[in-house]
Amino acid sequence: MSDFLFSADCDRPGDCPSERTGSKAWSTAAPAGSGSIAGDSTAPRVTVVIAAYNAEKFIQETLDSVAAQSLEHIELVVVDDGSTDSTAKILRAFADRRLRVLRQDNKGVSAARNAGLAAARAPYVFFLDADDILLPDALVGMVTMLDQMPQRVACFAQHIRIAEDGSALSTRSDLRWKLFPADDTLRHLVAKNFIVCGAICIRTEAARAVHGFNPALKLGEDWEFWCRLAVLGDFIAMPDHIALKYRQRFVSANYGLRKSPLRQSFEAINAVFSVPTIQQKFPGAELKRRRRLAEIDAFWAGARNEYVRDRAIGFLRHLIVGAVCYPDSILRPRLVYLFLRGLVQHVARSANPQQRL
Repeated sequence: MSDFLFSADCDRPGDCPSERTGSKAWSTAAPAGSGSIAGDSTAPRVTVVIAAYNAEKFIQETLDSVAAQSLEHIELVVVDDGSTDSTAKILRAFADRRLRVLRQDNKGVSAARNAGLAAARAPYVFFLDADDILLPDALVGMVTMLDQMPQRVACFAQHIRIAEDGSALSTRSDLRWKLFPADDTLRHLVAKNFIVCGAICIRTEAARAVHGFNPALKLGEDWEFWCRLAVLGDFIAMPDHIALKYRQRFVSANYGLRKSPLRQSFEAINAVFSVPTIQQKFPGAELKRRRRLAEIDAFWAGARNEYVRDRAIGFLRHLIVGAVCYPDSILRPRLVYLFLRGLVQHVARSANPQQRL
C-alpha cells in the first residue's frame, strides 16, 4: 500500500518478505541512517512520537510528562498535523533540546505517526497521544526489558484511564482483571486489543519492517498495527508496570466514527484478518473463531460506550441486537463479568464525581 511509511514491493501489509521472518534477535543499536554514532552514550535510546492536531488543551501536560522521564537519553518528535489552534505556539515555547517538530498538512493521525517513525533516530520508538500523560518511569522500564530480551518485538505495560478533567476512571486495583498474556501475543491480540497507544515501546526496525500505521483506517488503526507487529514475534508483557494515564474523551474521533449496532464498523477487523501472514498463522477454523471473538469484543465495547455516554436508547439497541446476533457472548463469562462490572463502576463514579487519582 503506497500510503504506508515506505513504498514496498507488495500489494498490502503482510505480503512483504520482511513480515515472514519469524522470531529473530533484534538489534538494540540505532537504526541505519539515523545519524546516531554507535557507542555514543548520549545517543537517544527511544524516540517518543506525538501526532498533534489542534491539541492546545492538553499538549503542554503531555510534553511535560515526556520531559520528566527518568530515562534521560530520549528524543521527542512532535508531528504537527496541520493544527489551526495554538498548538504550534506551545511547541515553539517548549524549551527542551530533545524536541524536534515536524509540520505537515493535515493527513490524519496514522500519516503523522508514520512521519515521526521515519524521522526516528533511536532503536526504540514510542507513540504517545497528544492528550495523554506518561508516568516518570514509563520509558526506562520498557527500554530495560527490551534490552534484556532481544527476541521480543515490543514491550507493553499497564495504563490507568482518566476523564477529560483528569478525574479517575480506573484505579490500580482494576488492573488485575485485564488480559495481559506473556506469550503467544498474536493469538490473543487478534481476538482482543489489550494494548493502548502510549503504553507500548517498539523496536524501530520492526515498526519500519511492517511499514507503520495504515492511513486508510480511521478506527482501530493502532490495533491493526500491533497485530502486524506480532507476526514478527512475541511482545514482552509488564503487568506490574503502569506507564500511562490514558485520557478517555467521548468527543474524540474514535467515538464519533462508531456506527449503530446493526451497522458495526468492522473495518479494522477486516484489515487484520485479511493480512496473509496472519491467515497463515492459524488453521481455518481457528482463524474464524478468533475473528468471531474480535467482533464480539468490538460490539460490546460499543454497547458500553453508549451506556457511559448516557445514551439509553443506543444502549438498549445494543442489548437487543447483541442478544440476537451475539448469543455466544454468554459463553465468555469473563467478558460478561467485566462488562457488567464496568457499568456498575460508571454508576458509582457518577455518584462520586470528586474521586481523583
